[in-house]
Amino acid sequence: MNFETAAPITQSWQYAADAMPQLICLVDRDARVLQVNRTLARWQIGAPEQARSLELHQALHPDCSDPDCYLRGYWRRTVRLLAQHGRADCQVWDAYLKRHLEIRSMLPMAREDAGAEPFFAVVNIDDVSPLKFSGHRAHKASELLNRRIECEVQRRVQAVKARSHLLTVLDKTPVFIGMSDHNGVLYYLNPTGRNLIGLDEQEALSGLTLTDCYAPQERARISEQSVLTAQNEGVWADDSMLSSRSGQEVRVHLTLLSHQDEQGQLSGFSLMGRDMRDWVRSEEALRTTQNEIWRMAAQHLTIQEDERRRIALDLHDGLGQTLSLVKHSIEEATRSISAGSSGQAAQALAGLGPTVKSALTELRRISMNLRPSTLDDLGILATLSWYFREFESACPELRLQREVTVAEADVPDLLKITIFRIVQEATGNALKHAKADRLRVSLQSQEGALILLIEDNGQGFDPEKGLSQHAFGSGLGLQSMRERAELSGADYALTATPGKGTRIEVLWPTPGVRGRGLETSGEPGITHQPRSPTDRRSAPNSRGA
Repeated sequence: MNFETAAPITQSWQYAADAMPQLICLVDRDARVLQVNRTLARWQIGAPEQARSLELHQALHPDCSDPDCYLRGYWRRTVRLLAQHGRADCQVWDAYLKRHLEIRSMLPMAREDAGAEPFFAVVNIDDVSPLKFSGHRAHKASELLNRRIECEVQRRVQAVKARSHLLTVLDKTPVFIGMSDHNGVLYYLNPTGRNLIGLDEQEALSGLTLTDCYAPQERARISEQSVLTAQNEGVWADDSMLSSRSGQEVRVHLTLLSHQDEQGQLSGFSLMGRDMRDWVRSEEALRTTQNEIWRMAAQHLTIQEDERRRIALDLHDGLGQTLSLVKHSIEEATRSISAGSSGQAAQALAGLGPTVKSALTELRRISMNLRPSTLDDLGILATLSWYFREFESACPELRLQREVTVAEADVPDLLKITIFRIVQEATGNALKHAKADRLRVSLQSQEGALILLIEDNGQGFDPEKGLSQHAFGSGLGLQSMRERAELSGADYALTATPGKGTRIEVLWPTPGVRGRGLETSGEPGITHQPRSPTDRRSAPNSRGA
């Protein structure tokens, strides 16, 4: 090396290059370091004096043993680029120095008045690690921002979808829903609310307020209580009355909510109201049912006492008197025997036969009224035949048409007493109330189902009035028949029209066809023949309705 030539270079280097933050090397054509600034020491690579005359790789990587180190082949590539372009740039991660480096190699600018340059190229190595780190952080921040933007976009899309769905729910819900500003002026009212207050679907609200929706007698309470409570506590709920433009008042259960903005100031109200008319009707129906149950319980107790009184009278007036005659005859016979008059005793005892026979007949009548023994001994068909004969004998002016086509085996034992009592009750009602001259009773089996039909051509009645709860005791027979039928698993239908007779149909379905229903729209099948009222005798074993 020509040290005289290098001396000026070194002197100039001391003042300029050493102050630079980049690592600056002057190298010859073989990439040997001619001069390096003090950044080499600041990067803790080594002393600049020790790096001189070393090949660039040895100077920068003193202890590197990696055969694939990028600096080993760097200069060959750089020389070609310098020859073509006079400049070579690259960025690399230096694993040895643990830095991101930007390496720029340049040929010196030739001057016409100067000879050959004492060095071949300038190698400028800049540590861009902070820039890379900042770029990485910016990239991460950008990715995070993009994810947040994407989440916000999705949230807004979902919010728009939720708002659309919410509006659909509000429009379809059967609950009155209204929204107003802080002054109570409505800006939204769902179709249910519009219907309750009498607004068309497209009709403008036109300054309608929450207070305008209430019934006049409720407006003061709403203004003084509900609004203040909602403002102070956030919510108010109670029963109230809404009023439509037609003047109709609707009982509702209202919930008033207050809303606040970000500053905590009142921004508006939401009003929700549930129509209570169905609930009120259900409550009234339940109350009516309870009253009906209490009425029926009282009627049943009354009928039970009447039945006991009737049985007591039958026993006292009939069987009791007969037994008294038997007792008197026995006592008379005893006195005659004591007096030695056997003829008179025999005559008194001989008269006991017809009396005891009459007592047995009366006892049989009472027993049949309580429960026909033929029902257990002979079955439903024999019992109905006996009952029809007794009925015709007692009421010769009423023509009875019988159509019993079932076999005894077709009627379950548990239904026999039910069928008999319904026939007994229905025919008794027809005799006492219908003023009919023709009565038809039919018991048939169709596809395994039992069908009992009782119809008359009498004056008929209004079923609603017939079952009215206002007249104590009225409709008990009709109620009793319906209860007996339903408790036995039957379908019960009553058709009655004033002036057109009465028809009762009971169907006990076969398994699998329960609840198929009965025809209730047809008129009774017997032609109505009006006739003047007559006194009628009671049917046998009949209890009045």
